Amino acid sequence: MSKRLLDLCAEDKKRFLDSFDYVLTDCDGVIWRVLGPIDGIGDAFKALKTHGKNIVCVSNNSVRETTDYMERLRNLSPEANVDDVIHPAVSVVRYLKSINFQGPIYAIVSAPFLAILREAGYEVFTGPKEPLPETFREVMQAIANTKPAKAVIVDYDYNCNNPKLMKAEQYLRADSECLFIAGAVDNKMSVSSSYSFFGPGRYVELLEKATGRKATVLGKPSHLLGEQLKMQYSVGDARRVLFVGDMIDQDVAFGKITGFQTLLVLTGGTSKADLESLRDSGKVPDFYTESIADFAQIVEDVLAGSKKACL
Repeated sequence: MSKRLLDLCAEDKKRFLDSFDYVLTDCDGVIWRVLGPIDGIGDAFKALKTHGKNIVCVSNNSVRETTDYMERLRNLSPEANVDDVIHPAVSVVRYLKSINFQGPIYAIVSAPFLAILREAGYEVFTGPKEPLPETFREVMQAIANTKPAKAVIVDYDYNCNNPKLMKAEQYLRADSECLFIAGAVDNKMSVSSSYSFFGPGRYVELLEKATGRKATVLGKPSHLLGEQLKMQYSVGDARRVLFVGDMIDQDVAFGKITGFQTLLVLTGGTSKADLESLRDSGKVPDFYTESIADFAQIVEDVLAGSKKACL
């Protein structure tokens, strides 16, 4: 059963705060919403850093450019740097380099994702983008594999269409050695706990069923991403990392897979009722709180030696 942070006694709050060195956190629904940052985030970041904690943002949202992430973060924490942001495209590039991948890539991804792949030196192509005449001959010509591909990468693409998926299917079925890679596999993109729409995970599922192949996933909740993070930040003991998120299937599941401690916040895609209705014990977070901004109060209580006694 999850423990509510603000209900912990003074001793347990201190024990909790002393139990981790890194705070790895999701962004959308945790640090900010569509209209701007969540109240109190700047104070919470300052309190955590004053208490010696390292904060890293791990997002599945590749539609936002890295420069946008940095601008938003520096408004909350001026000392933030580019190493404090983990973008799905960056994780994919690290994976490709780790296996010494070479060759052209067919991608169904966002413009920022495409830019990162190309900046890393990869030949990437996509499309068709324009609407096609609704004739079998025209569609077959558009999706024909006239250009080779050694990998197919799928992530967020707000302009995804049926011909793009059909083209990806043809590459994956024609060549068993063509890599099938996914960034984010979110089935649900949440704007709030009451409003959402389907995410790129549905495209990945469709291609997996059509081709009989499983994608190598590099976004949350991938264990490969977890291993990348442990290596990047020299994490020896996974329990010394706290993963914070607003989604059960992406954030909490990712924390569980990697062995991190998990904290669910209720400012995004998961409500208190959703948490209470969980039947899968493997997805229950270690802790929950109404907002990541509550860290400011936790740190203040620990430093002040709150009198709330443990029973």
